[in-house]
Amino acid sequence: MKSTRREFLWTLGGAATAYGVWQVPDLVGPAPAGDPGWSPLAETRHNSICLICPSRCGISGRVVDERLVRITGNPLHPLSRGGVCPRGIAGLQTLYHPERVTSPLKRVGRRGEGEWQPVSLEDAIGEIAARLQTLRTEARPEALALLAGHCTGTMEDLWRQFLRSFGSPNYVADDYNDGTDSIMEVVHGIARRPSYDLEQAEYVLSFGAPLYEAWWSPLQAFVSLSGNDGDSDRRPHLVQIDTRFSRTAANAHEWLGIRPCTYAVLALGIAYVLIRDELFDTDYVSQHVTGFEDFVDDTGQPTEGYRSLVLRNYRTEEVSAQTGVPVERITSLARSLAASDAPVCVCGSDVMLSRTGLLSGLAVHSLNVILGRVNRPGGVLVGTDPPLQPLTEPVIDSIGRAGINQPPVGDAPPFGSGDQATRFAAAVAEADTSRVDALLVYYANPLASSARRDLWALAFEKIPFVVCFSPFLDETTRQADLVLPDLLPYERWQDAPAPTSYPYPVWGLSTPMVPPHNGGIHTGDAVLALAGHVGGVVAQSLPYESFEALLKMRARGLFAVAKGMVLGDEFARRHHRDMEQRGWWLREHNEFEPFWEDLVQSGGWTDLRYDYTDPQQLSNTPSGRIDLLPAALRGGHGTSESERRLYVDVVPAEGAATEEFPLRLLPYRISTLSSGTLALQRWLVEQPGIFPDVPWVPWVEVSPTTARNLGFHDGSTVWVVSRRDRYKARLKEFPGTAPENVCAPYGLRHPDGGLANPLALLDGSDDPLIGLPSWSSTYVRLERA
Repeated sequence: MKSTRREFLWTLGGAATAYGVWQVPDLVGPAPAGDPGWSPLAETRHNSICLICPSRCGISGRVVDERLVRITGNPLHPLSRGGVCPRGIAGLQTLYHPERVTSPLKRVGRRGEGEWQPVSLEDAIGEIAARLQTLRTEARPEALALLAGHCTGTMEDLWRQFLRSFGSPNYVADDYNDGTDSIMEVVHGIARRPSYDLEQAEYVLSFGAPLYEAWWSPLQAFVSLSGNDGDSDRRPHLVQIDTRFSRTAANAHEWLGIRPCTYAVLALGIAYVLIRDELFDTDYVSQHVTGFEDFVDDTGQPTEGYRSLVLRNYRTEEVSAQTGVPVERITSLARSLAASDAPVCVCGSDVMLSRTGLLSGLAVHSLNVILGRVNRPGGVLVGTDPPLQPLTEPVIDSIGRAGINQPPVGDAPPFGSGDQATRFAAAVAEADTSRVDALLVYYANPLASSARRDLWALAFEKIPFVVCFSPFLDETTRQADLVLPDLLPYERWQDAPAPTSYPYPVWGLSTPMVPPHNGGIHTGDAVLALAGHVGGVVAQSLPYESFEALLKMRARGLFAVAKGMVLGDEFARRHHRDMEQRGWWLREHNEFEPFWEDLVQSGGWTDLRYDYTDPQQLSNTPSGRIDLLPAALRGGHGTSESERRLYVDVVPAEGAATEEFPLRLLPYRISTLSSGTLALQRWLVEQPGIFPDVPWVPWVEVSPTTARNLGFHDGSTVWVVSRRDRYKARLKEFPGTAPENVCAPYGLRHPDGGLANPLALLDGSDDPLIGLPSWSSTYVRLERA
C-alpha cells in the first residue's frame, strides 16, 4: 500500500514524538569488550489489539526483558493491515506513565479533596460486595447503576450479565453513539450501525464523516481509500462534503464546503437530479423498496411518496441557495454517483448531531437506497458479530426480576438509545431523592467530556457510593469513594471485535505482553470476584474462574462454526475468501487447543465472506423491503418539535446569529478519543496535521476575514463565550473556515491541565427523535483574553 507524503509524515511524526518523550535505552547491542559474562537480553514479540479507541486495530509489541519498548502494526489484522496511528504507537507512554494508580484507593476526606488511603484488593472488593449485598437484602437491586464508556465484546456482555442477574436495568452508555443505528432500524428493521464496504467502493461521497480523524475506524478508511492492495490506480474517488477543510478533506480528491445543517438538503438535491434524469436503479427500487411512489396508507389516506416529495421540494436552484453549493456541482455529483459501478454515500456524525439528525441521516442514506447500493459490493452492508460461545444463561430470582422490570433511570427517546449518560445524570440530579445508591464507573469521564458537567456534578453529590475502575485519577475518578485500578491493555486479556463500520466480523484478541502492574486488577476479574462475594444467583450466573478462562470458553464458538479463519497474511485472506465464496471451507485445526494457541499467536479470528444474497442482510421489515417512508416516522411523537415531515422538514428551525453572539460554534474531534485519555498524551497534538504550528494549547479556527473584522490576529488568545459557558483558546486564522463560523476542536487541554471543552458551551438543544445533542445550533462571540 502506498502512502502520500502527508500520511507518511503524520505517522512518522507521531512515532518520533513518542520516542522523543520516552527515552528507551539501547537494551540490545554488541557485547562490551572484555566482558565475557555478557549475554543478550530476552526479546519476544506479541501480536495483540490496540484498545485505545473504537477502531480496535491489530498491533505487535516488542518486549525486551519483560518491558514493552515498541508498538507497531500487526499486518495479519484484516482491518488495519499493519497500520497504526500515532496514539497507538504512543501507547507505551500510558503503560509507563508516572501517574498510574499503584493500588486500590479508598477516600478518607471529602469528595474531590484528593485524600486517599491505599487498601488491599481483598478489602476493596469486600467493601463493594457488602454494599451490593445490602441492596439485594433490601430488595432494591435497581439502585445499582453502571456508567460505561466505549465497551464492546465480552466486557460488555460480562457487565450486562452481572447487572441482569443482580437485578439492575441501569447499564448507562457514555460512548460514541452517532445515531446511525436508528437509520437502519426505521428503514431496514435492523438495529445495527451500517457497515461501509470501502475496500470495493469506486466512488465515496462522505457527508461530514471524519474518515481520517474521528470516524469509527480511521485505519479502515486509510487502508481502503489509499488504494486497494497498494495499487494507487484503484484508489476510490473520495469527495468530502464538510463545513470546514478537515484532514479528511485534505486527503480527498475533492472537497465541497457546505453551510451547517444543510447536508440533507444537498443529499435530496442530488436525489432530485437522479430521479429527474432517470439515473437511479429502477429495477432495484421496484424489487426491494417501498415508499418510493405515491401510495394509500393504512387509514386510506393518499400519501406522497419519496419521488413526489423530492421532485416538489428540492429543485437544484433552491438547493443551491440553501447549501451554498453551485447548481453545476450538485448536478455533477449526481451524475458521478450514477456513472460509478460501486458508489457509496457515508453518513457522518456532523449530519446526525443536529436538531434534525435522524431525518437528515435518512435523507443521506436514501441515496444509497435509490442507487441500489445496499447489500451490494462496495456499498452499505449489514455486518454480523463473531459467532462466539454465549455466556451461561443468567439465573434470575424474584428480587432480580422485580428490579430489572423497573424502568431505567432517565427517559428514552422515541428511536435509538440517544445520549443515555446525560439523561441519566439529569434524572439523578433533578430528583428529590436519588434512585441510585451505588454507581460503578468503567472507562468514562463525564466530568471532563460531557456537555453537561453541571448535571454530573449534582448527580455525584446525590449518589452515596461511587466506584471507579480507572488506572488514573481523572476528574471523575477523583469523585469516587473507591478506586480499583484496571490493568492497561498491554497487561490484560480482552477481546476486541472490530467496529461495525467494518463489514466483516473480526474477533481481535488482546493478550498480556508484560507482567501486570502491582496493585492493579483486570476489571473483568474484579467483576467475577464481586459476583462470587455477592453469591447466590449472581455467582451462579458468572461461574468463571478468570476472565482469561471466559475468553477461552467464548472462542469455542469460533472453533465450532464451519467458516472463517485465524488471522493470516494477505495470501491466506484471499485464499479463504475465494474458497468460501465457492462453497468450500477447510478446517485448519482438528482440536481446540491448537486452534486457541494460533488465536493467541496471530491476534484473532475473522470471516471475510459476505453473503449478498441473504435477504436478512437487506431488510427485516414486515414487508421484507426497504421502507423509505416508514409509518413510525410519518406521525407525530407527542411534541410539535418532533412532528416533522420526512424529506421536507430536514433543516432545523433554530436561532440566527445576533449582535451579541454573531458566530456559529462548530465543535469537532481531532482524533478518535477514549473518554478523558488524551490528557495523558497531550504532546500528541504536536503531530503534523492541518496546523503544525499550534501545539500544546487549545485553539479555535476562524476565517482571516473574521479575525480582521474583530481586530484579532493569528495567535491571539481569546475567550470563546456562549450564553451557557466560556473557555480560553488560541485563535488560528484558517481559510478553510467560513466567515460566519468558529470551528473548535474537542478533547484538548491547557498545559496546566485545564479543560477546553467546546461542548460545555452548547445551548442544550437536541434531536427529539433520537435524543442526541445538537453540535451546530450554538452561537458564540470571541473576546480578547
